[in-house]
Amino acid sequence: MLNARKKIIPLLTALLVPTLLLPANAYAYGSDNVEMQEIQQTLHQYSQELLAEYHSPRTRSKLNIPLTAEEQAKEGLISKNVEVVPTIRSIQSSDDGEYLIDTDMTVNVSLDADSDTVIYVNGKRTDPLDQSWTSTHIMEFAHVGRQRGYSIISDKVIDEQDPPEYADASDKLPTEDKTPASLDENGALESEALNEAQTYAFGDNSVGVNYIKAMNYANKWTSPGYEHKMNSAYPSFGSNCANFVSQALHEGGMTLTRLWNYSTVLPDKLTTRAWMNADSNYSYMKHYSHSYDSLDNVWKAWQGSILYVDWTSNNEIDHAMFVVGVVVKDGKANPVIDQKTENRYQITLTESLQHAHEQGKNNMTWYGLQYRYD
Repeated sequence: MLNARKKIIPLLTALLVPTLLLPANAYAYGSDNVEMQEIQQTLHQYSQELLAEYHSPRTRSKLNIPLTAEEQAKEGLISKNVEVVPTIRSIQSSDDGEYLIDTDMTVNVSLDADSDTVIYVNGKRTDPLDQSWTSTHIMEFAHVGRQRGYSIISDKVIDEQDPPEYADASDKLPTEDKTPASLDENGALESEALNEAQTYAFGDNSVGVNYIKAMNYANKWTSPGYEHKMNSAYPSFGSNCANFVSQALHEGGMTLTRLWNYSTVLPDKLTTRAWMNADSNYSYMKHYSHSYDSLDNVWKAWQGSILYVDWTSNNEIDHAMFVVGVVVKDGKANPVIDQKTENRYQITLTESLQHAHEQGKNNMTWYGLQYRYD
């Protein structure tokens, strides 16, 4: 590992890999440094391998490729265009020529619905479904033996970060009153999702929240090109899942209150925990927002819903996701989700659950809140 004197080389560069080949200058940073060119070439090769794994999974960890063409086809989604986009955030070097590289790997996929599948996003039927999935990798590059160039000798995928902790309890909400949502996939059968998609008028609810506007915001700020960005009009934290859900609902018309508010001046001090903490956000949306009711089954989540998960079932919610659509195949509904930290754009609940299991999260408790249309 890197144990010699180190230096940090800050970078923020994307390498676009739409096919298995790139022109020689597509992965140059504009530097003639031979070591940097070798690192770029190694990362380019790594991206090619991930792209091949998407089409024909073999030996790589599913943490590197969280979704595959075969698995998506089972959901009624046929891959049309796929690209892998690495973004180097920083490089840490040592005097002995090794490098520790912090890289975001993004898989972008365009998916067509098969003949038995219907896709609804943002309140309307759509085809194709475009997805983006970003995972943070910490990779160690080193020369191995007498071979030219660098090899990746370690590759660690970083889990979603924990929600912020608070010392001040003045805005703490009671979070014990939780209603777990079933993961029984029978709940997806004959779901109300399709009827709702065909029936409801897409206006404001009784307290002025328009979930179409909220979904438009969520889709914009997770879509390709925005996967590494947060809206500068709002605060940003190490973990932004609940912060992002709050932003979307505020853009949809939800009114700020003493318990649900934010600050860009002193974000860590003045932003309320209901805004930025998933556990408190659930409590606020359920009891104070006048816009949500509990869901008894996650598969019934439809556009405008919020899904939450307690990764370890310790009665504290760790993560929040905003539902922006639904894929319906053979009468079975599959919610479509946007989230931050890590960035996910229009992925299915099936894919989210699968990835969690592959991370070893096998004792989860899920919760759901359904948007009120009244």
